[in-house]
Amino acid sequence: MPINLDDLGNFDNLEDLNKILEKRMKEHNSIAAPGFDGLSPERMAALQTSFPENHPKSPLVKNYLKPMELAQCPLLMQLRFLMEKLRGGKEIKLTRTGALPTAVVKELYEQGHLKNYWIENGYSKVNREGEIMEVLITRLLLEISSLAKKRNHKLSLTRKGEKIIDDGNAILDELLQILLYKFNWGYFDGYESENIGQVIPGFSIYLIKKYGDEERSSKFYAQKYFEAFPHLRGNKNDFNYYKSRTFSRYFKFLGLVKIPDKTLFDEEMMVAKTPFCDLLFSLQNK
Repeated sequence: MPINLDDLGNFDNLEDLNKILEKRMKEHNSIAAPGFDGLSPERMAALQTSFPENHPKSPLVKNYLKPMELAQCPLLMQLRFLMEKLRGGKEIKLTRTGALPTAVVKELYEQGHLKNYWIENGYSKVNREGEIMEVLITRLLLEISSLAKKRNHKLSLTRKGEKIIDDGNAILDELLQILLYKFNWGYFDGYESENIGQVIPGFSIYLIKKYGDEERSSKFYAQKYFEAFPHLRGNKNDFNYYKSRTFSRYFKFLGLVKIPDKTLFDEEMMVAKTPFCDLLFSLQNK
C-alpha cells in the first residue's frame, strides 16, 4: 500500500510539507502491511534490525530463563559442553582439516542433546565430525562466535568465553546472533539461494510462536514467509528449501519446534512449537 500523497500540492511552505510527509510516513509504517501477517512495516523492521534484542516495536520479546529451562535448548547444551572442555585455558587439538577429534565427537554425541537420523536408525556410526551435521554445526558456531578462537589447529576460549561460561542466557544470546545472522544457512545444502529462510528469520519465529499451538504443515509457514518476501521465491522447490533450513535444521536444533520423525524427509512436514519456544519468546502487541 503506497503512502497517501493526496492534497500535497496545497503546501507552499517546504517545512510544513516535510512535516505532513513525515506524519503520513509514520502513519503508513504503523499500519499492518499486506503479506506481513498483521505486522506493520515498522514492526517487521524491528525483527530485521533488532531481534533478538527486545526492541519496543518488535512483535517478539526474548525472555530471561532459568538454568533448567535453558537445558531445553539442545544446541546451547552442546555448545556449553564444548566450552566446559575448554574451561580454564584448556585446548582441544583439532584434526588437520580443522575438525573435532573422533574422541570428542563421540563424547559430544553421547550427551544425547541432538540425535542424527542416520545414526539412530543404524545407517551410520558415530565417527568423523563431518558425517554428523549436529556435531559439525556446534563446532562451527563456536568458532564463528566471540567465545572461542582457533590458533595452530587448537580450539580455546577467548576472554569473553571464559567470562560468561557460567551465564547460559549470555551464551544463548551469542548463539542466536551467530546462528541467525552470521552463519550461512545454506552450508549444509546445495540450494541455489542462500537467502531463503535467513532473510528476517525472526519473522519465522514469530509465525511459529503465533500459530504453533497445533500441528500445521510446513507449507502453511512457507506460504506466509514467501507472501512476506515474494522476491525470494524462484521455483517450486523453494517451499522445500524453506522447510529444510528453518524446521528440519535450525529451529529443531534450537529446540523451538517438534517434528514427527515419519515426516522428516517429506516435502511437507507437520510442525508444532515446543514448550521451550513459549518459554523463550513472548508475543508483544504494541
